Amino acid sequence: MKTNLNKMSKGIEIMDEDLFGDIAICAQLNDKAVEELRNGTMTEICVQINEENQYRLLENVDGRLVMNVGRKPRKDYSCFYYNHGVFPYEMKEALLFIGVNGEKDNIFTKIVGEKVEAIEVDSKANRCVWVVSFEVVPVLKDFKTFLMRWEADDDSFTDDDLEVFMRDMENGSFHMDWLISDWEEARRGDFFYMIRTGDDRAGIVMNGQIISDPYPVESLSGDFDHAMCVDVVCMNVVEPGGEPHISLKELQTAIPEFDWEKGQSGELLTGEVAKKLAALWSPDTDDWDDLDDYDPDDYPQLNQTYVN
Repeated sequence: MKTNLNKMSKGIEIMDEDLFGDIAICAQLNDKAVEELRNGTMTEICVQINEENQYRLLENVDGRLVMNVGRKPRKDYSCFYYNHGVFPYEMKEALLFIGVNGEKDNIFTKIVGEKVEAIEVDSKANRCVWVVSFEVVPVLKDFKTFLMRWEADDDSFTDDDLEVFMRDMENGSFHMDWLISDWEEARRGDFFYMIRTGDDRAGIVMNGQIISDPYPVESLSGDFDHAMCVDVVCMNVVEPGGEPHISLKELQTAIPEFDWEKGQSGELLTGEVAKKLAALWSPDTDDWDDLDDYDPDDYPQLNQTYVN
């Protein structure tokens, strides 16, 4: 299900620059839409790109949009250049979150995918309106962290498979499904790390976010077995054949109380182990735990209207 933000009178307003810079934009919806974003019945937020929000959504240098076409148009089409149906601009790489205000509720969402399509096409004038659909998952206030396992000698997922996924990456990430043992604890918006084991490249090779509720695995015969899966978006992925972000030895040294070599895929990490792993993964990165505590009243400068 999508939410169309095209009727917003002022477009999408960027959040307080001192706090979030270009990494977040903010929209206002009704509380029903906020709840649907929380429970997963709504997974996409659609926005028309226009002259009022183009610099918030598209890469630009000194007020000029960055275009990915070889031959620039002779006329200044602003953000409306149709380019014969091929999206000619670069989406803003720094944009990671959409804050959504309801009447009484609010939620932060993480952008995990995006696609762009043209509407209102005038092919003769080579103009259109571009609509970007952001695939989002909620940033949970009390998210859990899971450890997914990738056995190097398991033929069900190989370096060749990883290479195929990485060829199709969009915005530095790709989607796939993975087994999860502690599925009763998992929900959309939880986080995971992936550990590779069984060879000399053992260690953490990617992280990401769970983007579906758990569901049973269907066997080749069409029956369902007792295994459960989740859909995930994978980020910060090590190249096939590359060294891990955090080696097995580093993990064992820094967090010796956890057995990194043995266990089931999709194991829930305890709060202390998850906290230590997060610090080991990114010791100099700001903590985003407080994003879901965002209060729209802290941003009175946002001039927004509700979407019908």
